[in-house]
Amino acid sequence: MTGGATVLVRGARARSLTLSCGGSPGLGSSGAFVLALTHSRHACRSFYESTGPEDPSPPPLPRLRPHPLPLSLPLLPRSNANAAAALTSCSSRQKSHSCADPDKTSTSTSTTTTSFCWTRALDGSQTNTPTLSGHIASSAIFPQRRFHSTSIFPTAVMAEPKWPGAVVRKTFLEFFEKRGHTIVPSSSVVPHNDPTLLFTNAGMNQFKPIFLGTISKADPMYSLKRATDTQKCIRAGGKHNDLDDVGKDSYHHTFFEMLGNWSFGDYFKKEAIEMSWELLTKVYGLDPSRLYVTYFEGNPDMGLEPDLEAKGLWQSVGVPDDHILPGNMKDNFWEMGDQGPCGPCSEVHYDKIGGRNASDLVNQDDPMVVEIWNNVFIQYDRQPDRSLKSLPAKHVDTGMGFERLVSALQNTVSNYATDIFTPLFKRIEEVTGARPYTDKYGADDVDGIDTAYRVIADHIRLLTFSMSDGAVPNNDGRGYVVRRVLRRGVRYARKYFNAEIGSFFSKILPALVDQMGEQFPEIVKKQQDIREILDEEEEAFARTLDRGEAQFEKYANAAIKKGEKKLSGAEVWRLYDTFGFPVDLTKLMAEERKLEIDDEEVKAAQDKAREASKVVKNSVQTFAKLNVHQIAELEQQLNVARTDDEAKFIKGDSKAKVQLIYDGKGFVKTTKDIAENAPLGLLLDKTNFYAESGGQVADTGRIVIDGVAEFKVLDVQNYGGYIVHNGYLEYGTLSSGNEVICEYDELRRSPIRNNHTGTHILNHSLREVLGDDINQKGSLVDNEKLRFDFSHKTGVTIPELKKIEDFSNSYIRQNGKIYAKEVDLDLAKGIEGVRAVFGETYPNPVRVVSVGVDVDTLLANPKNPEWRKISVEFCGGTHVEQTGLIKDLVIVEESGIAKGIRRIIAYTGDAAHQVQREADEFSKRLDALEALPFGPEKEQEIKTTQHALNQLTISTLTKEDIKKRFDKIVKSVTDEQKKRQKAEAKTALDTVVAHFDKNKDSKWFVGQLPISANAKAIGEVVKHFQSKDKERSVYLFGGSKNEGSVAHGVYVGTHLSSQGVTAEQWAAQVSGVVGGKSGGKEPTRQGQGTKAENLEEAVATAEKWLKEKLNI
Repeated sequence: MTGGATVLVRGARARSLTLSCGGSPGLGSSGAFVLALTHSRHACRSFYESTGPEDPSPPPLPRLRPHPLPLSLPLLPRSNANAAAALTSCSSRQKSHSCADPDKTSTSTSTTTTSFCWTRALDGSQTNTPTLSGHIASSAIFPQRRFHSTSIFPTAVMAEPKWPGAVVRKTFLEFFEKRGHTIVPSSSVVPHNDPTLLFTNAGMNQFKPIFLGTISKADPMYSLKRATDTQKCIRAGGKHNDLDDVGKDSYHHTFFEMLGNWSFGDYFKKEAIEMSWELLTKVYGLDPSRLYVTYFEGNPDMGLEPDLEAKGLWQSVGVPDDHILPGNMKDNFWEMGDQGPCGPCSEVHYDKIGGRNASDLVNQDDPMVVEIWNNVFIQYDRQPDRSLKSLPAKHVDTGMGFERLVSALQNTVSNYATDIFTPLFKRIEEVTGARPYTDKYGADDVDGIDTAYRVIADHIRLLTFSMSDGAVPNNDGRGYVVRRVLRRGVRYARKYFNAEIGSFFSKILPALVDQMGEQFPEIVKKQQDIREILDEEEEAFARTLDRGEAQFEKYANAAIKKGEKKLSGAEVWRLYDTFGFPVDLTKLMAEERKLEIDDEEVKAAQDKAREASKVVKNSVQTFAKLNVHQIAELEQQLNVARTDDEAKFIKGDSKAKVQLIYDGKGFVKTTKDIAENAPLGLLLDKTNFYAESGGQVADTGRIVIDGVAEFKVLDVQNYGGYIVHNGYLEYGTLSSGNEVICEYDELRRSPIRNNHTGTHILNHSLREVLGDDINQKGSLVDNEKLRFDFSHKTGVTIPELKKIEDFSNSYIRQNGKIYAKEVDLDLAKGIEGVRAVFGETYPNPVRVVSVGVDVDTLLANPKNPEWRKISVEFCGGTHVEQTGLIKDLVIVEESGIAKGIRRIIAYTGDAAHQVQREADEFSKRLDALEALPFGPEKEQEIKTTQHALNQLTISTLTKEDIKKRFDKIVKSVTDEQKKRQKAEAKTALDTVVAHFDKNKDSKWFVGQLPISANAKAIGEVVKHFQSKDKERSVYLFGGSKNEGSVAHGVYVGTHLSSQGVTAEQWAAQVSGVVGGKSGGKEPTRQGQGTKAENLEEAVATAEKWLKEKLNI
């Protein structure tokens, strides 16, 4: 389109404005872009004239100041080359708004018209053109600046849109459910079984085991063929991070929903494409002319052909050829990672403006032409060498941005203008008293308040859903992301809304819970916990926010004054270390001051600060990591049966046969040609080794042919039912078919069994003592300890810990038998008091472990309230046969790891006895400390003992008693020190006074006093002479070689000061001898040093210097 659109504004101050769109790819030649504009204090009638392509030179564009005009955008198709004009009649209702007058720099309050517009062409025919309510801002909305006008913002918030967000979501799920899909609940935003992810960031995350082929047959999702869900997603921190963009534009979010449908080896491209098109155009009713689709164009270098099948399928459902576009590897080939499942994808894009051909704007980061749905066709497996292999089963993985879809259906330019966010904006307005949200961006958002609205609405969503799923603020990993987001939001609230910090976010929370609680009931259930965490975090940050901002301003002002353009890395790190300012928050503040931050400098400062606290963590090496192709090869090509591991529950060795050996590249039948000590993965037909699972570490041990070969097992992992023993061949040769003996390390397995059964008993004891609200949040069971994380709002008191430990040991001493049996999952869930881990996926049937009562007895009367008095859990781990084998359970630590999450570490068996022995030894050490006479040696031993006590790992209860005893010893020493200091002060003064009584003409005294390095005693003498004998001077020393320290002090009386002697000069001579520094105001100085061996020299130096000064 060439030429321009002349807009004549009728009203109190009419003027002519030109909207230049000439030659822009944003407006194709197939449609005229007509703006129905109203700007009047009372009423409106507007006339628009659109020139055709034959106009050679459009009028020049006047330079305009930001001039927000309330608009609707009727989008008229161009009927011919000379589409002359369209007349818009607007029936309006009025609402107060703030509007900038183009002739004034200030903002005036006037009346906005809420316009319900239709258009009529000059030939008299009425057109049903869609009206786009929204905001055309500066580069934030149109980064290519193809529009040179000012801004367009919604003139009214739709109270009841045709497609409310909740209805959009429900319609999507029901559509696919009717087509054979199972509605799967959203997984947690905190991945439970995927260490590669900081947060769940896509709908497919929970289905990765299916795509990878590692899902166990016992997993309830193993038989899943079709699925649909709305997945909670977070993209903040890590590889996928939208945090820095939130608030600046209309479509970035740190928390969002991903609607999706999946096929696992069932339907493929044809069905996926047909259902996508049907849902979008027939069910939701989106205008097909606004939809554009892409397909993979191929890549000859990778040996990949164009996905012409997808192209043809889109044609078959009626998509015009000029709306079907090829895409490259970046946009149209999806990969899970550097290796693994991958395949071509076909995207659906939506043009928010319409009435034009926007094909050249697809995948050009234009916010008016956005991707709303992506159909991924997973048909390849990326190999480590970057080659591709066809997958044995092909899958479909689709994802549609919920917020973007709702924006399209509610006909808004911005995701934030939909009813997903407007209730949150309303609540923010109520809490802060701020002006209403107006959906302005970039330079148009002059006061920054709209940006702050968006940031806070986005952040409360992330905070609420992350916390409800267990990600609470801390300084590590995802916990630190949560803390960063909260603090970022807090600063926006304070800076732009002048909000009181301490309970701000918790006041916004109810609006979100009301809005989304029906779909996600976890936020309803956890609302109070979330509220408490939010308030606690805000209060903590509020304590340092003012000081931190003040310090930032000092750094920023200093940098600007010096003409520098950045803050130093040391300053940025100090803001974090001292005031808790996340680096990205400081970066945001720096941007506001036109300053930069050097990330490398910050990292260097961080590394330097943390160098002393580095902790080296050792991890077990897993040699064999089977991928989906290798698992398929074992099952389909090599016909290798999955490993029978039932023997892991039976004590003792077992026999097995070697099936195959994995050498890191592939499967071989013999180790004959493999070097000794090379890492290998051994597959057997049966095993008694426990593969790492459910918080219990893997077994170690050996697999042998007596006298022929020995394979050291260092780690054991389960890949889709194939148990891989990772280790190395110490000697000999192993081949397929060899009969071997499996010997797990019983000395290591035994404490693991103790700790696992001990974990069950501890879990049961916690409920008995603290109540039913106790829920397991995590556990670790190894051969050294058990670690158990559980929900509890407050710290566990010492009396409560004593009850828990006593109850546990009483239970252990009953010597009850441990029963285990696989039970139908639904039946097992019906057992009264049964314990399970929240968020964990359990197989069906599930293994039930009961301490003291046979499982069949439980099932015979599952609702018997007596079962709450015993430990019953779902568990696949190894356990002792009877509780008495555990011997004892000793709690060695109770701490809080997050708000509402407590952690107990405990020892059982021999380890429990060992810590009891260590407690006894420490008690003996305290006996010796008590027996020491008062003096420097005892004081030094107290320091050493304090350090050892801090490092001591013993029973928490015993440690509490030991601390009380130690504190008593420290108090006795402190009391003795006070007495000694008082006595020494008297001795020091008497000594000096006696000297002057004996030498009445003497004007000064230099000497060592018969006291310890008692600075207070020396200070008392100095004060005495300063107040009562101002003429005489003294230089006093205390300490000894045995004590290892020196105290010294000087007072210069009037006699010496009149001759030019100063305390500062005099003390400087001494400090150089004894070490350390001195301080004070004339005429006094005091100091301490550590070079007690130079004490006599120091006295001599003080006297020599004075005599030289006086020429004596």
